[in-house]
Parts: sequence; C-alpha cells; structure tokens
Amino acid sequence: MTGAARIVVTLVIFAAMVALMVVRPRRWNEAWWTMLAAAAMLALGIVTPRDALGAILAGKNALLFLLSLLALSLLISKSGFFEWAAIRCAQVAKGDAHSLYRNAFVAGAIITAILSLDTTAVMLTPVMLALVKRLKVPAAPYVVLCAFVANVGSLALPISNLTNLLFADAFHQTFAAFAARMIAPQLVALVTTYAVLRWHFRRELPKRFDGESLPDPASVVPNHAYFLFCVTVLAVVLICYFLAPLMGLEPYVFAFAGSAVLAFAGMAGGRVRIRAARELAWDLFPFVIGLFIAVQGLENLGIVGVESGWLASMRPGSPEKLLSAAGATALASNFMNNLPAALIARSVLLRSHSHMGTVLAALIGADAGPMITPFGSLATMLVFAFARRDGEEVHAGRLVVLGLWATPVIVVLTVLALALSFALVR
Repeated sequence: MTGAARIVVTLVIFAAMVALMVVRPRRWNEAWWTMLAAAAMLALGIVTPRDALGAILAGKNALLFLLSLLALSLLISKSGFFEWAAIRCAQVAKGDAHSLYRNAFVAGAIITAILSLDTTAVMLTPVMLALVKRLKVPAAPYVVLCAFVANVGSLALPISNLTNLLFADAFHQTFAAFAARMIAPQLVALVTTYAVLRWHFRRELPKRFDGESLPDPASVVPNHAYFLFCVTVLAVVLICYFLAPLMGLEPYVFAFAGSAVLAFAGMAGGRVRIRAARELAWDLFPFVIGLFIAVQGLENLGIVGVESGWLASMRPGSPEKLLSAAGATALASNFMNNLPAALIARSVLLRSHSHMGTVLAALIGADAGPMITPFGSLATMLVFAFARRDGEEVHAGRLVVLGLWATPVIVVLTVLALALSFALVR
C-alpha cells in the first residue's frame, strides 16, 4: 500500500468507526464498531500486532481501574444508595424547585467525582428521571444537567474519568498530586456550569413542586446495615487512594479490595448474587481496546509528530499554550469523541515532553469540552439514550445550541483557573 493510499484508508476507517458509533445501525453496541475498525487496521497492516499490544499495555492500569470502579459502583447500587440520594435531594429542597435542581447538580458532581462519570450516566440518570416524573417537573433540564455534570464534574480525581486515568498513569501523577492541581479548576468548572444551566433553563424550571408523593428515603434502602457498610467501605477506599503511593501499590488495588469486601458482605446478607457480575458494563472494555488500536493507526500516520512540533513552539506553561491545548482537545472531542481525542493528545504531549500545566489543560478540554455534540463523550450518549428510553427525548440541536456558547465559557474559565494555580504554586 502506497503512503497516500495508507493515509486515505486509515482516515476512512476511522471516520466510518466514529459515524457508526453515533448512528448505531440496528442498535449494535459501540464496541462492535471500534473492534471492527481495529480488526480492519490489523488486517490491512496499518497497525501491526506489536503496535496493538503496546497500545493495550500502555492503558493496562487504566483498564484495571475502570473494572474496579464499575464493580464498586454496581455493588453500591445494590444498597439503594442512588435512589436514597435522589429522594434526599428532593426532600431537602422542601418544595423549592430551584433548590431541587441545585441539589441534583451537587449530588451528580459528588457521584461523578468519587465513582466516575459512567456511574452518573448509567446509575444516577435513570433514578433522577424517575424522580422528576414522580414530582411532575420538566425532565429536559435534568437530562441536560446529568450530561453536563457527568462530563464537567469529572476533573477532580483520577478515578472520575477514564481519560484522567490514562493521563495520570502516562504522566506518573499520584492520586494526591492530581487532586491537588485539579481541585481549583474543578470548582470553577462546576460553579460556571451550574450558573450557565440555571440561566439557560430559567423559564422551564418551575418555582415549586409537590413533594407529598415522595417516599421516606429509608424505604428504598433494602438493608440498612449493608447500606451503612457500603458508605463506610467507600470512604475507606477513597482514603486509601491517597495513601497508595506510600504503600507502593496501584490505587486500583484498593478499589478491587473494597469491591471484594462488599461482594462477600452482600452475598452473606442476600443482597448480591454471583449473577450480578453480568450487570457490569463489560462492553466498555472491547470498546476501549478497539479505540486504543484504531487511534494507534492514526498515530502511525505521523499526526503525533506534527502536533508535537506545534506544541513545542509555544512558551512552556503560558496561558495561551494552555488554552490552545484545551481548545484543540475540546474541538477534537466534539468531532471524534473525547476518548480517541484524549489518546491522541496523550501521545502528542508525551512526545513533546510538555509542561504539566499543558497536560492538565488538554485534559480539561477532553473532560469538559465535549458538550457541543451529543456524541462528544460516551457519558453524554448514555444519558441521552436513557432519556429516550424513558420517553424524554431531548433534541440534539438543543444541546448543540447550548454547547456552542456554554462550552467555550466553561473551558476558558476552567483553564484560566488552572493557569492561575500554576502561577501561584509551581
């Protein structure tokens, strides 16, 4: 295959993969399309088996952490935690619909931070939709809230987003070091996002809601002892994430340990069955592995070298470099999904030996930036899929109109907060 043909074929395969992920003909899972794209690139020699194995091994720790988080989230859901949290949000609001919206946003941000954006998309979204239906308040503002908070709220910790795991592992950032750098940008991102959403939905959010139909939060907790045990184990696991470097262990070891403890406790109390393992989102793994290989095919075209030269030409750590890195990954995320965009950005940043500020700015673009198109991130796609399933269709054009002005505001202010943190503490 000639050089020109190789470029054309690679780009066609990658573009077809992204298009099929979005359209999902016959409702086939996204993993089919990433794996088929990977298989095509391997069959045509665009990616060698050695390249593919190297790409997978480079993301091994992130994949293990993802598995441990999915297991932990599933086991916690068995305690009734997410239903309890949703009802408490409404109960604390005391009939004030604006307070309900704020409480839902805060709950989503906390769950995203400690259990990942996929947990918010898969487990909190259906619960929140059921709650707003019961309270007879408009669902659209809450669907968009879940999509935004799942993405924008995933900056704080390495565990909050798979992209964070990939970056933290590649750039050797400990759990504590990552959290220390990202806490200020995360707070700015959340405050900005909440202000944007409240203003955008100011006419749709009612002033009051009738909370008389709300059940007692305790009624959705099947076993109070298991519920308290889950909360305790989750708190211990979070503390251990920060202590992991002192013990010479990978943080996912503690997530697996917490999952094992909860699984045994759940089985002993009759809350968990072995067949619950089938409820894990196993399809995420072939989806991600296929993406690893497909992105490797793009990297083999020399894209990484060109982008690395562009980054190297800018002043290290300068605000314009940080904004450029964030803007580039945000733009790429909205066109090709944020995971492949983050994988390419990771390679570019590694090749150019980028300043950590530039690395984290690119990550902000990948996490908070894919909110213009409904396929910018898998979490957004999942949120909208659950909404459609429940009969709450939110037109894609509405997200695009909101995202076109809101996303740049959120990303720019968040990156400026990051730049300020590096200016104050180097």
